[in-house]
Parts: sequence; structure tokens; C-alpha cells
Amino acid sequence: MNHWNAPAILDRLEEVRGRARELDVLARDLTSRCLRLGPGLEFPVEDGHLVTEPFDGTMLPGDLLLGRMDGTIWWARDDGVGGADLRSLDLSPGHTQVAMMATALFEWHRSRPACLTCGGATAPDRAGTARRCLECGHQLFPRTDPAIILAITDPQDRLLLTHSRHWPGNRVSVQAGFIEAGESAEQACHREVREETGLSIRDLRFVGTQPWPFPRSLMLGFEARSDGTEPQLDEEELAWGSFHSRDELNRALERKEVTLPGHISLARQLIEDWRGRGR
Repeated sequence: MNHWNAPAILDRLEEVRGRARELDVLARDLTSRCLRLGPGLEFPVEDGHLVTEPFDGTMLPGDLLLGRMDGTIWWARDDGVGGADLRSLDLSPGHTQVAMMATALFEWHRSRPACLTCGGATAPDRAGTARRCLECGHQLFPRTDPAIILAITDPQDRLLLTHSRHWPGNRVSVQAGFIEAGESAEQACHREVREETGLSIRDLRFVGTQPWPFPRSLMLGFEARSDGTEPQLDEEELAWGSFHSRDELNRALERKEVTLPGHISLARQLIEDWRGRGR
């Protein structure tokens, strides 16, 4: 996940959006490729790489211009027949950035947000990165909801992993929650941990960020130490959970008693960073 801390591999070509003639030239460019997502925004994948096909040269109203990467112009449509869920994939940094952008924008366009000025209907604009009101012309852009995600260890350096009531199977993860109005990210860490586990935390350390387009979050990653007590879980949110040593987690994974978040997630990075410090 360190690629999120560096300049983007994908050039979003902001300078040509809104210029019909230049967009038409890009659509007919021989390097243009189309990524066709399935009805549930599944991705066509082969051998760990996103699969594209030549772009047909005609830009439809719902098409997304994602940008240029490695000399290729990337477009996306959501008229594909199926594929893999983004959360289950382990893609290269460049393909991850393409997939995150496509998912976030298609999720937003499918919600068909009304105009914030007059309440009128809106339509895609700027090659998919905006919408424009059909009544008053006001332009809308996607908004992002900030959320914290937090790896908590106890004085024995065991990691707290919990299972949400909303998750399938036996997946476990670290703690997460949305930042509320008038609250800092650090305050949200303390509040969410207290509300969901009853724990107090200290030594809060910022790790990094990651877009999470399900539907429009920006995850702010942290690490912290707990006060050493056992968690008292909020039973409405969490079904079960406890602190795990590295050996305990490895055994649980070998026995398939638990599964971890997908490799593409910041949650998985936080868990693997902790596991790596024990080697």
C-alpha cells in the first residue's frame, strides 16, 4: 500500500476534461483501451492483471476517462458480463489505482445525485469526473467521507481483531469507523475504540491513507496501544473478537478459523505490518 504515499502512477488528464475535441482525439487514439466492469462493478482479471480491450473510438455518455498510464489511455464502461470483486484482488499499484477510481466514479454516477442548487436531474460531465445539472447548469463533483482504521495492540504486543455482525464467514479485521461532524481523526480513533471495545488507547500514530470506494470513503490509518484490559465488545456491532499473538493468529489462519481482509485493503496492510515486526 506504500504506493498511496507517492505521486500517482495514473495521470488523470485533468487538462483535457471538458474539451470535446481533445476527448474525441483520445477516444480514437490507438493506445486507448477499455476496462469493462460487470453489473456489480466486478473487474475482468487474468493472472492478477486487469483485462482491457481496444476502445471502439466512440465515447458514450456514461463512459469514464480514467487517464494515461504506461503510455496507454484507460477508459471504463460498466456494461461487462462479470469478473472479480475488487476487495478480493491483489493487483499491482497502477492497476489498483485504476480500479479504485473506476469503482468510486461508477458508484457515484449510479446514485444519480440531484443538483444541490435547484434539485434538478444531473448527467455525467467532464468525461465522468463530474455531473452537470440539466436545469440550471450547476456542476457537481464526488464527495469523500473520511473514516479511521486503527490497529490496536496491548502491552504484550497482541493485536485486537474482531468480527462484525455484518460480515460473512469468519473474517476478522482491525477497528474502523467514520469521522463525525466537528471531530478530528484522532478524536474519532479514541471515540470509536471506546464505543466498540470499551478500551482506552495511547501512543496514537498515523500510518497513511487509502481510498476505499465502497461507496466513497478515504481511510485514515493509525496504530495505537491499549491500556491492557480485555475488550468489552459492543454486541450490536461486533459478534466476537479478542487480542491475538502472532503465533495464535498464524495457527487460526492455518486451521481456517479466521480469514483476513483482502490484500488490496489498508486493513490488511496494518495487520501485515504488525505480523512483520515479529519476524
